[in-house]
Amino acid sequence: MIKRGWLIRDKSGQFYLVSAIIVAAIVMSIVVVTNYSKKQEYSDLDSLKDEIQIEAANVLDYSINNSETDSAINSRMQDFAQDYISLESRDKDLYFIFGSRDNITVKGYQKTNHIIYLDTTLITSSSEEFIGSINPGGNSINFKIDNDSHTFALNDGQNFYLVLSRDIEGGNYVVTG
Repeated sequence: MIKRGWLIRDKSGQFYLVSAIIVAAIVMSIVVVTNYSKKQEYSDLDSLKDEIQIEAANVLDYSINNSETDSAINSRMQDFAQDYISLESRDKDLYFIFGSRDNITVKGYQKTNHIIYLDTTLITSSSEEFIGSINPGGNSINFKIDNDSHTFALNDGQNFYLVLSRDIEGGNYVVTG
């Protein structure tokens, strides 16, 4: 029988091998932790925007196909906006802008005080649900939240635009459509 004791007599090689593996593991864990970054996903506002645009298009299509008057369409769109305000306003500001070239309505909700202008008309400056309307004089409207301005083109027929915003970690994330 052959003894293999000579293979493990010099254990210094094993010590260096184990030490090298431990050091490599420590270095790799530091590199992995250093390069780790948390990706912020704000897709809930983006997906909500897509959902609202699809639903608004369906509401407008239904109203137009049933030959409703502009005032009936406006009333239906106010109800539509109110439904979304009731469902989605817990952690975000919602602004719905709709109507024809003759009359544009803005209906919304904001959690905190913001000064809202539609063109040059002050709509609200308090934190609550609000509604206001103007008779625009051009081919576009300017919707202003404090110092942030959003310009929307007015097309023939019915128009629908929305602005969604939410404060996230000290920053204001805004989605328009």
